[in-house]
Amino acid sequence: MEEMNGELFGDGLVSLGDEGSLESPDNGKQEQNCNICDNKLCSPRVLSCLHVFCEACIDKLMVNEAGDSLKYDLAVECPMCKQETKVPGGGAASLPSDYVLTNILDVSAMDQSVVCTCCKSKEPAVARCTDCSHFLCANCNSAHQFMRCFENHRVVPFDALRSSKDHSAVHKPIFCSRHVGESLKFYCCECEVGACSECLTVEHKVGEHRCERIVDAEPALRAELRALISEGSTRAAAAGSASARLDDALGDLQRQRDDAEAQINEAFHAYKAAIERRREKALEDLERLHKDRELKVMDLFDRVDKTVQRIDCACKFAARLLRRGDGTEIVMLKKTVASQFARLLEGPSEFDVNYSVEFVTKVDKFDAITEETFGSFRTEATRAEEKKRASESSAIVSMASNSHSPAVSVSSAPVFDDPFPLGNVRRVTGMGSVALSGGMGTVNSVPVLPSMVEYNLQQLASIAEKEVPPPPHASPAPSFTLAELLAGDLNSPQAFNNLQALAKLGLNTEVNGYGGVGGVGGMGGVGPRGVSPGRPLLTAAEEAALVAPPVPLVRATKATPMHIRFKFGQLGGGKGQFNSPHGFCLGNDEDIIVADTNNHRITVFDKSGNHKFNFGVAGKEEGQLWYPRKVAVVRATGKFVVCDRGNERSRMQIFTKNGHFLKKIAVRFIDIVAGLAVTAEGLIVAVDSVTPTVFILSEEGDLMSWFDCSECMREPSDIAISGKEFYVCDFKGHCVVVFNDEGRFLRRIGCENVTNFPNGIDVSDAGDVLIGDSHGNKFHVAVFSRDGVLVTEFECPYVKVSRCCGLKITSEGYIVTLAKNNHHVLVLNTLYIV
Repeated sequence: MEEMNGELFGDGLVSLGDEGSLESPDNGKQEQNCNICDNKLCSPRVLSCLHVFCEACIDKLMVNEAGDSLKYDLAVECPMCKQETKVPGGGAASLPSDYVLTNILDVSAMDQSVVCTCCKSKEPAVARCTDCSHFLCANCNSAHQFMRCFENHRVVPFDALRSSKDHSAVHKPIFCSRHVGESLKFYCCECEVGACSECLTVEHKVGEHRCERIVDAEPALRAELRALISEGSTRAAAAGSASARLDDALGDLQRQRDDAEAQINEAFHAYKAAIERRREKALEDLERLHKDRELKVMDLFDRVDKTVQRIDCACKFAARLLRRGDGTEIVMLKKTVASQFARLLEGPSEFDVNYSVEFVTKVDKFDAITEETFGSFRTEATRAEEKKRASESSAIVSMASNSHSPAVSVSSAPVFDDPFPLGNVRRVTGMGSVALSGGMGTVNSVPVLPSMVEYNLQQLASIAEKEVPPPPHASPAPSFTLAELLAGDLNSPQAFNNLQALAKLGLNTEVNGYGGVGGVGGMGGVGPRGVSPGRPLLTAAEEAALVAPPVPLVRATKATPMHIRFKFGQLGGGKGQFNSPHGFCLGNDEDIIVADTNNHRITVFDKSGNHKFNFGVAGKEEGQLWYPRKVAVVRATGKFVVCDRGNERSRMQIFTKNGHFLKKIAVRFIDIVAGLAVTAEGLIVAVDSVTPTVFILSEEGDLMSWFDCSECMREPSDIAISGKEFYVCDFKGHCVVVFNDEGRFLRRIGCENVTNFPNGIDVSDAGDVLIGDSHGNKFHVAVFSRDGVLVTEFECPYVKVSRCCGLKITSEGYIVTLAKNNHHVLVLNTLYIV
């Protein structure tokens, strides 16, 4: 038996030697406590991930929801590493026992009040029998010395056991589970299990199985465990270095993104105003490419961390087994340890990082080359595709320009394959990379202008310059110039009137009800639904980006005044005071919960405005708050979801309903949270205002889904959820954009001059959509039906407000909003009962 590399004392384990380097004295103390019940381990059992818990605690993990039976023959999830362990029909008692830790617990108990376990006297124990594993009082100690039935039993006094360096006395004999009273003395090399003398005549017959004495097999088993530890340590070291490379990769990716953005802006200045839309589209594609790779790197970052943790746990367990276990104990646990290492070490490591984003432009060749003008994104997935494309011939379309309007040479294709291409678009499977090229852009040899509307205007311009005879019975055409037609906003009333005038010329021009232009001649029409006969031209998002609100707005002559029911709060850091609060929500009892941003806290008031309590301490550590911006409540549990800055731009934390910290959720993929909500199912929904994107997360922090909404809006400012529909305020777009839960665009609600700079939204139980804004220093509410029909408008003329944040409806129909720059909460009178 090898000498142990550590010393046992009453206060825990002191680790020495190479095999003990993975374990510290503090860890020895902590290992004696169960991480589920926080008490001393009782009947410690080992899961397949090598975490150890009480037998009773593992059984509780398998109790079904009704609480009346155990789910045996199923898998139990480790509460620490989330790895699953299959539990046989016997429940936790059928799992391997942690023999080494049991011995450590026995030795640790020597300095405590240990009573005799051999008799019923409850007298203090003074010694321990290594054969029957009993603690002995003075009388039982004498009996072991003189009674024949205890002959040859080895009794070790506590003092000798503490002072001795040979701790083989603490190892309990392990008996065969099949043959009562028989201790395990042999090791079956084929089955990799311990065996007793009886087993050699039944299950492990000599000749059929190769069996060795445990003392003979022990050196080889120890060498095998050492090899596993060495291999695991090597893999952990590789993973650790990969984690550093991943961190560097995020920085490099950000720098490449910044360099590419600079190149995009530099290329943009070389173009005329007609290709401004190209620049914006290129930047959007860059954000998508960057975001896609950033999420992949962060996902790999998370998987690497978990791998390191599991390998570290396995190495610590195996090291402790080598240091504290005897041969029999190693026999009993070796197979479990080896199975975990095999699971962790199988397959090649996936720690390499090979993501890049680069924008390439050729401004100097703009006049001569139209195939590659604005530039193209080059990623790791497109390099091989570029070599393949280099051998293929591509059509070249000539383009000339003058000071008034570009002249376009049209190839034979009758309609466009894509109405809004950014150039020749190559979609590469796997990474979803996009390469951009072309002057004004070509798709299947067809020239494409920055938008279908501009292209139609150019076609109309070329026709308008010719003399076109009016059709029979046509009224005289109105007088206007091409400059008047092309000037100003395409969605302005003047442009709409001009397009109607063009329609009267009989030029086969459709004018839709939204301010857009239909097709001309054989170029394919864009009608009210944005499609040409038999072939779609516009997706819903693209059509929405071009057209005005689909439902006409009929405004009242004057908004109905709203009276202030009460308001509370003022600038300061005391009780009931605020300092630039950025967000609020309503709790389960309609408490008003305010994210008091510059005071670094969350403040809770009842629905009458009476202060209840604060929570949060200024700081960037977990459980502290650093400039909290948004807060939401999980209805089922009353937990608070808080978004603040932390050490990064955004951080999300979960607190109990009393304000106690529970966990942090990593949201490094979000820049600035502009809106926060919780669905009826308990999913957390956050919208990013920098790159308009909606993220849906579980309460455990898993990213369930996300969708990009940058094509449909400019700057999100708030979000509300009704059923399976997401209502997102577009602050700079002066409207609300509605998506379904899969991210598909549904409709727009509101428009400029009705919903100017909206910054708050809520949906009543009846389905009415209330949109709030503080444009003009007055809080204004526009009420729409779910379909986007304007119902009525309200306004509060009695108080000047600046930058109101959020809007909520109480059960009594009161309207609540937060005036950030005024540092107070407004509760306005009843509009209607929902």
